[in-house]
Amino acid sequence: MKTNQFIFTLVLLTLCCSTTLKACTIFCGKDEKGHVWAGNNEDGFFNFKTYLNVFPKTGDSKYGYYTLSYDSPKNGANQNAEGGMNEAGLFFDFNALDASRKEYPVKDLEKKKSFPGGDKEIYAHMMGNFERVEEVVAFFAEYWFDIGFNTAQMHLADKYGSFAMIGPSGSRIIKNEKYQVSTNFSICANDETYGCWRFPIATEKLENNPISLKTFTDVCQATAQSDFIYTMYSNVQNLNTGEIWFYYALDYENAYHTTLKELLSKGKKSYLISSLFENNALNNILKTLEEDGIDVALAQFKNYDLSKKQKDGVLAILAESVADKANNYEAYPFVQEFLNVDPERRSLQTYMATRQYFNGDIAGAIETIYTYKKLVPDTSMDVPRLIRRFQGDYDEDWNTEIELNGYQDAKYVVVQGFDRNMGNILFKRDGKWVGKFKLEPGIHNYSFFVDGKQVFDSKTPIKTINSVFSEESFDAHQLFVGMSEDAYRTTIRVKVPHKDDVVHIAGNQKNLTNWNSILKMKKTGDYEREITLDLHFPAVFKFTRGTWLSEAIVKGNETKTDGFYEPLTIDLDYTSKVFEIMNWEDKLSD
Repeated sequence: MKTNQFIFTLVLLTLCCSTTLKACTIFCGKDEKGHVWAGNNEDGFFNFKTYLNVFPKTGDSKYGYYTLSYDSPKNGANQNAEGGMNEAGLFFDFNALDASRKEYPVKDLEKKKSFPGGDKEIYAHMMGNFERVEEVVAFFAEYWFDIGFNTAQMHLADKYGSFAMIGPSGSRIIKNEKYQVSTNFSICANDETYGCWRFPIATEKLENNPISLKTFTDVCQATAQSDFIYTMYSNVQNLNTGEIWFYYALDYENAYHTTLKELLSKGKKSYLISSLFENNALNNILKTLEEDGIDVALAQFKNYDLSKKQKDGVLAILAESVADKANNYEAYPFVQEFLNVDPERRSLQTYMATRQYFNGDIAGAIETIYTYKKLVPDTSMDVPRLIRRFQGDYDEDWNTEIELNGYQDAKYVVVQGFDRNMGNILFKRDGKWVGKFKLEPGIHNYSFFVDGKQVFDSKTPIKTINSVFSEESFDAHQLFVGMSEDAYRTTIRVKVPHKDDVVHIAGNQKNLTNWNSILKMKKTGDYEREITLDLHFPAVFKFTRGTWLSEAIVKGNETKTDGFYEPLTIDLDYTSKVFEIMNWEDKLSD
């Protein structure tokens, strides 16, 4: 049985602060004038929807501030804020910890309280009212998040020259030091850097150069990432003057310079970070692609005088995020250019084969897949499935049929939401586009892309899907494979072996956080915990102490597979059984 292996792999890929896999470089330091500087590279899967959000002070707060966010300005006002600075000169930002090597239970979690305003008000309270890192450390010694923040650490600095770190394994404050650097290893746990190449580069530059805008920009540029994980933007700020410099898409020659005072004077407002850079190479190429087509855009890219790192990074973004992830088969020349540099990129080889198929070159599509298989023999690409698809056959043992009505003149139609490794193309059959897929049990959210534009089927219900982690939502068609379409109000109860046990639950659907071990159960007695959720059945889940390295050993469920205990399952016959945790499997010291 592969259930546990799948669960563990999924968790390692998705767990980080709140939403997005990040690998940031964050640093701060004090210059010769006593001014404190802070810098950050915002690294992750490239996201065009990154925002600068400005919040003037209100009657309930002392200070105005700005935050940074992914996907929506709303995420800059809740627990998903990525970082920021306030008028008092307090700065914060986050590193994701290296969950693939070690996870950390939250230290003394049983002693911490939920914030009265809820998780979404924590950063607003912090940035609106605190001016020193000591206040933030004291706050998190008393309060903690109900959901999340078990695989990330917070980097802090203030204009008085104090630096701090807060993470699941504890906190620290340092004073009278020239600088502080954090990357993706737990500083509070005193772990090694796990070979992170960025940490020694940042440390060496800050150690041997004066703390200044130039040095901080050099650190950003030297530690920027441009392959698979990208530095989307960098921000440098002087905490004493309130000056801020932004850099976008690996361009460190052209900064957007502003001040917090200037931003606050314009009132509460959010800015798409890319919109601050009118002459950025990536922005200009995207504009040309939209207005003049791929040939002109490709020529413009080739004629840009960019550093090799920036040019390679921009090309990778255009290939992966513009062509591949957006299902834009007209932008295929960017993918061809990139594959000349990195032919082993599986998703892009699948993209090229799919593009060949839609252009009528079926033999070429099949040859592309076989050639890639020879190049990377141990690839996880499902070669037989893709070949069948390009030969016009459905999945063997298919259990789900997808239809899109209309669009008979379309060049291509794909399903967005299914793994492209499945061959997510649709065939034109009997006046509609059809696909038959073998889908794993679960809830599948999907839409269609027709000639690069997202569409929905006129005869299939559209549902608004709320995010697991934030207030965001999106529209999608929804499939229930091997699960009930209706959700049932369900209370799960568990007995624990120790009075101070804090229990988290994670499982196979959104309300069980899709296997992220971040949802805390409520304490209802010394040895009782419970949680009430709307669940689709069968609901499959596990209990942990907030880390997959500390699973619950549940009475009657002591069987292991691949080193992990089998998950628990409840279905429509569930009648409020009380589970009993006998002890905890502790791998934290391994």
